[in-house]
Amino acid sequence: MKISRSLPETDLARTALLPDDEKRIILRGVKSFKPPHSFGPLRKVVPALYQARASLFDLPSRKWDDIEAAVRSYCRCNPHWIEPNLEVAKTLFEFNQARAFKAVEWDFPFIPVGFGTKIKLWHDFYSIQGDRPVLAFVDPRLTDGLSNMGRLFIFSAMHHQFAVGDFEAARFEILRFPRDRYTGERRVEVFTFNEGDAVDLITLNDAIDRTFKIWREILDERTEEMRRHPPTGTDDGFSF
Repeated sequence: MKISRSLPETDLARTALLPDDEKRIILRGVKSFKPPHSFGPLRKVVPALYQARASLFDLPSRKWDDIEAAVRSYCRCNPHWIEPNLEVAKTLFEFNQARAFKAVEWDFPFIPVGFGTKIKLWHDFYSIQGDRPVLAFVDPRLTDGLSNMGRLFIFSAMHHQFAVGDFEAARFEILRFPRDRYTGERRVEVFTFNEGDAVDLITLNDAIDRTFKIWREILDERTEEMRRHPPTGTDDGFSF
């Protein structure tokens, strides 16, 4: 069985600002196993769901049929991923169609955080809403998604990274997709940010360092456990 060395960015966000004992409990639950599906295909088409373009010139809009075809293509090796990815993609597509804004492709940087790791808590585009640039984070998970503390972590990281230069006036939004309690269908929930609530940069960097230190300790424990008790037979696990 392969042990995943990487910590998914959503799991970093939802644990970083917690006390160390709570970090450890949650991070022990981030295991190398075969999940029911991945939202990787969805993340690849998020710019298209925002109609992101290389410029603000009026260009033909991306049609839902084209986006659906792209998602299906990305899921071709894992057909059971198609339905959950299309469900969230369709919900976000229709929501953004109603908002009727424009979006621009932009190559935002990764942030080096030590331990040989880089993170990117945003997508490579921004939308224009009310004459202001808006950076988005899409959180499609139904379980183990972002808590209030997780959203505060991402908003604070965005603020410290982009509240200067070209994006000094930028706003930030996080989108989640809970199920409607009556219809069972996904709906969009938008969270925004008051910059006065941002965690200071020293605290943020320390939280990241502590989280990765604990994560590496957990990985070392797993490696030692596998050395002492090697798996037998066929193993279906993979890194996620």
